[in-house]
Amino acid sequence: MRFLLLIVVLLLLAACNVNTHSDDYDNETKEKAKASVEEFITSNYEEIDSVEMTRVYQSEMGGLNVDGTVNGGAARFSAGIENDFSVGSLGLGEDFPEMKEACKERICE
Repeated sequence: MRFLLLIVVLLLLAACNVNTHSDDYDNETKEKAKASVEEFITSNYEEIDSVEMTRVYQSEMGGLNVDGTVNGGAARFSAGIENDFSVGSLGLGEDFPEMKEACKERICE
């Protein structure tokens, strides 16, 4: 009886992990997300010479995320993308350029 219960529990746990962390976004979705992040960063932050995307993936909570660097790797960022491809959240690494003065009160688009 215990053996059967153990098998059932293990099967349930295995089923919960099937396809929960899929990185399978089509190229169009990835490109839209990258373009949105690049536009957001260049519009809202000072002295951005380049934006490089290093990874587009599904987060543990199921959201679309884009990781990357700016200015040739000088600073890192991680952006959470909404369903409409707008930037919902942005985590900035150390030495990330300052936000433009005009964009501090209201996000520039």
